[in-house]
Parts: sequence; C-alpha cells; structure tokens
Amino acid sequence: MIIVATLCLVLASLWRAVSVVADVQRIRRVDAHQRMYRPGLGWTTPHELELRQRAAWAGMGAAIGLVPIVVISASTVAAAAAIFCCGGIIAWLLYERTLHRARYTSVCISILASALLLYYAARLFTQLPAAYLTGMFASFFASQLYLVAGLRKLQSAQFMSGRVIVDNLAYGLYQAAAGNREFIRFASPPQLADLLASKKFLSACRLAALLTAALELTIGLGALGLLPALLVFSLAIPSHLAFIIVSPYRIAPFTVAALGLIAMAMSHPLLTAIL
Repeated sequence: MIIVATLCLVLASLWRAVSVVADVQRIRRVDAHQRMYRPGLGWTTPHELELRQRAAWAGMGAAIGLVPIVVISASTVAAAAAIFCCGGIIAWLLYERTLHRARYTSVCISILASALLLYYAARLFTQLPAAYLTGMFASFFASQLYLVAGLRKLQSAQFMSGRVIVDNLAYGLYQAAAGNREFIRFASPPQLADLLASKKFLSACRLAALLTAALELTIGLGALGLLPALLVFSLAIPSHLAFIIVSPYRIAPFTVAALGLIAMAMSHPLLTAIL
C-alpha cells in the first residue's frame, strides 16, 4: 500500500502544481495587471503570482523526486530522499495556504504527504513498526475527513434539499457551453433548462445529496476499521469518480489523494490496530 500511496501522492501533487502554473499563465494572458480576486483575501499582485508559480515548480520537483523512490524504496538513501520530498510538498502547500483559503484538495494531499513522511521517518530513525504507525495515522485523518464532510452535509438544509447539486451542475454546464474546458458538457443549455423545470430532476438531486452524505459517513466509519476493506474501496472509488463530473480538472487531484489516503488507512485501520 505504501507504493500505491506514493504513486497517488506523486500524481495528485503534480496535477495540483501543473494546474497552479497553468492558472498563473492564464491570468497573465487575460489580465494586463496580472491580478486574480480571492474572496476574503482581495486581489493578488504580480509579485504574488510569480512567487506562487515558483512555489508550484518547487512542489512539482518534490513530487517528481518521489518517482524513483517507488523502485528503490528499501534503501536508506531512498527513505531520506522521501522524507525530503514529502517535506517539500507539505511546505509548498502550506505556502499556498497563505495565498488561498485552505481547500480539501490541499488538506488531503498534505495529510497523505505527512503519512508517508511519518512512514519513512519511523523506518529510518526508530525501531517502531512503520507500517502500523502510518496506517493508524492515515486511518484517523481519513475518517475525520469523511465523517466531518458527511456530518456537515447532513446538517446543511441547502445541501440536503438538492439545490447545491443543481447549482453545481448548472454552473458547470453553462461554463462548458461558454467554452470552458475545465467542465464536461453532457447537456446543452436548452436541455438544462428543461431539467431545471422538472420536479423529477430536483428529486433526483435530493436523493443524490442524501446518498452522498451517507456514502461519506460510511467510508469514514470504514476508514476506522468498522467495515471490510473491499467494501470501503467499492464505495470510495465510484463515489469519487462521480465527484469528478463536477470539474475533472479541479477535483482529480483530490480524488487521487483521497484514494491514496484510504489505501494507507485500510492497510492498518485504527480500531483494528488498537484492538
């Protein structure tokens, strides 16, 4: 599972870093002042954009540095290099947080990087069972991510009404119709108008909201060790692939990082390891 988690961390970090660099380049093309408005944080400056791009390149380098470790992970040098690379990814994402509000993608990638850093550090510097320690660490944080997300959705009347899903689908379809390649165009604006006028569509979105919250709570409990690993993966993989429909370009790094974290969590779930 360590190899799977490492590959997930590499892919998620690279995707996230490439998207940041692409965003900066896009802003420079469309805005002569090189600015981007951030809710609650105001406008960026050209200097901030340059620093953000440099930090993304550093994060990209740290992710690429993990690739050979998958092949030579048993050596001491590989463990030391993995600690350095995981630390570099965490430092990059912490810097990103000073420019943008924390998001599930950055949080999930950071936790996965921290889990792998803990694994290699425990293996290199201690006699502790690194796999058990890392599995419990990943299990705790994976369960927290999913349980908190599921509970917040259940407590949100707006989400449970299905309106949030309707709004996200409508926004994505109109963005796709306008030429935004970050979104999938699976219906035309006239077809969307017919869907929005349909009570059955709203009922379907309401059911999807309920299933989403239930799935997240179930996966969270499974990450603790209360459910078989096969069942957890059979729920997590389709649900995350469904989330990608909203915006593949933006959500794919979160999906990959989350699945890597679940893989580590299910190797040695917290409750199973304790009991």
